[in-house]
Amino acid sequence: MPILSALALSVVAAVLPTVVYVAVLWWLDRYEKEPLWLFSLAFLWGALPALVASLIVELIALVPLSVFGGLGQMASTSIVAPLVEEAAKGAALLAIFWLYRSEFDGVLDGIIYGAAIGFGFAMTENVLYFFGELGKAESSSFVVLWALRALVFGLNHSLFTSVTGAGLGLARLSQQAWRRWLLPLAAFAGAVALHAIHNLSSALAAVTCWSFLISLASDWGGLAVILAVIVLSWREERRWLTGQLGEEVARGVVTAEEYAILSSPVRRLARGWALLSRQGWAAARAWGRRAGWATELAFKKHQLATAGPTAGEAAAIDRLRAQLRGA
Repeated sequence: MPILSALALSVVAAVLPTVVYVAVLWWLDRYEKEPLWLFSLAFLWGALPALVASLIVELIALVPLSVFGGLGQMASTSIVAPLVEEAAKGAALLAIFWLYRSEFDGVLDGIIYGAAIGFGFAMTENVLYFFGELGKAESSSFVVLWALRALVFGLNHSLFTSVTGAGLGLARLSQQAWRRWLLPLAAFAGAVALHAIHNLSSALAAVTCWSFLISLASDWGGLAVILAVIVLSWREERRWLTGQLGEEVARGVVTAEEYAILSSPVRRLARGWALLSRQGWAAARAWGRRAGWATELAFKKHQLATAGPTAGEAAAIDRLRAQLRGA
């Protein structure tokens, strides 16, 4: 296959499933969407800097390991690669956590940012794998590789980095200093362990099919746990909304009708569509801003009550109340 055709097919094969995965991820953030520019920046970090840095470090580490032959290659795949890649992806998570703490509300936010980074990393990595396969093999071999990397194991990098993100989210809401340090480190270790299990099992798949099943169980079992955490986070965030906005009705900041709508993603969406169809884009956009301010107000009040004033929550609460009253 011509080089340009192989490259184009590789890009399309990697990008199309990624678009679907990212769209689902965006939907999962039900109550307070992350800023699109920050979400996009996280994705792009995974797609370019994190991957390039990982490749460079792994190639350098492979030089001394190569003297051990197959054992050195195995160590590079199952030890060096998970450590380096999760560190490179996690660097962006840590930057968001420290520099944009006001946009890092809890566990769900950590999962969303981590998964976005992972999807970017996996997309570019898949382009490289697909392009290499098209240059040396039959189309049937490419289809098998695509099915494995884009479908069966297409959520792996998002899973690994979302584990680190979940740990940072737990630290965000913790009052104890030792938890703020221990939880992210434990979560990072968990991400590296899941990554290592997958890489080692995949490397041994040519020897025994059991290793492939172990990799499958580890990856999809981890995804099941993350999905369960997401569902629990939805419930928790709904409790934040209903608990923290109740007194805002008495203050006159939000109305009783808004209070009822804000606690339900379905009602929020229905309200937006109703305004769009009856009053136009400006009315729907105004409602979206108001709903976002009210949600952020509830989350900031919860953070202030649980973790204490760590990122200017008190000033943010006053600002949001003023915005809601003014609107």
